[in-house]
Amino acid sequence: MTASREPRDEPHSEAYEANPAEAGERLVSSIARVLGTVPEDAAGLVAGDALRCVRGALALEYDELIGALLAERGVMKVQPVPPSLAIPLLRAAYDESRPELQELWARLIAAAMDPARAASVRQSFLAAVKQLEPLDARVLVWMSTYNAPEIFNLAERACKEMNASQDEIQISFANLAKAGCICHEAQRSQHPTLVPFGRQLLRACYG
Repeated sequence: MTASREPRDEPHSEAYEANPAEAGERLVSSIARVLGTVPEDAAGLVAGDALRCVRGALALEYDELIGALLAERGVMKVQPVPPSLAIPLLRAAYDESRPELQELWARLIAAAMDPARAASVRQSFLAAVKQLEPLDARVLVWMSTYNAPEIFNLAERACKEMNASQDEIQISFANLAKAGCICHEAQRSQHPTLVPFGRQLLRACYG
């Protein structure tokens, strides 16, 4: 289980800078695929978007990520994602270019398109992921493998494995608690625990 990908070049962005129309078409096509409709139905969601070139490039990256995730799970036929979920989910995803957070958004989109897992994707997960920084996402996924009673000082272990300072880890713990993913009370500052919401978010993404 991993929350990050290798740093990548961004050739798509340069191509779309020279062709805004192509960027808009890519964006519309990607949205339509998730909604399970024809591109014409999704065109209104992109009209007038001043950042369509940037979001068009990101849409291509997400298409590749989501396609790989669905193939990995053997999903042969996807299901349409309801607009009430798809539109805020895609808007949030297409605003994010940091790999660690792109990973979570791509996994939520793929899960929402998977008939076997769509019911596990909750609206509240979107608000939680929006609050996270890249290190927070890494720590959250890491905690799912190390959240055991015998590891007393989880913060110290996280510092070593995340290559981060004690302050950085404590800030991530606090932010994950604010997002509702972990319990991080004062007396548990060195060993916070995942709560049901955090576990279910991880199941939706990785389960």
